[in-house]
Amino acid sequence: MSVLRFAVPPDQALLTLADASGGLSALFAFDAVMAHHTAWLTEAAEGLGHGRESEDDEMKDARATANSQTETIRALRTEIAELAADAEAQLPEGISYELPIVTEAALPFLPDTLGPRELLHVEKSFKRGIAAQLLAATESLGPLAERLAGFEDEECRALAERVAAFVVAVRGAGPGPAQT
Repeated sequence: MSVLRFAVPPDQALLTLADASGGLSALFAFDAVMAHHTAWLTEAAEGLGHGRESEDDEMKDARATANSQTETIRALRTEIAELAADAEAQLPEGISYELPIVTEAALPFLPDTLGPRELLHVEKSFKRGIAAQLLAATESLGPLAERLAGFEDEECRALAERVAAFVVAVRGAGPGPAQT
């Protein structure tokens, strides 16, 4: 028998698994949208004679920041995947979860040519795609963070804090209690 990192109460395992699965599907879609658009933009830059070797310090800093943010999301996705696996292992006998985690997303059309209109199309598509997937992730991860925060397991509560911080970063802090 393997040791579980996250101790999920059996009566909460199904809901935990469902929320984790929804969040994971959206985070995989986020990664796919990001890679799809980045590949197009990289190819366009190279077509114009601007490869990575011609980047200035400002562009290198921007790329490093973007990579750091993406890696943070991937690390969170890995932890949520571990939680999903542990929740599935703790489902009560006779209960199963049949909805798969979607690891491949339908990607938007990107043009085969490069011009001002095409670049504007790719920029808008990128913004829409990233925003849609991040917001979709918060639809499942917000309730997941609230659920995990109520568990007695310290690993679950620590993950709840990281997930809640992600949700706040995407959605904003929200109304919350009044400040005095």
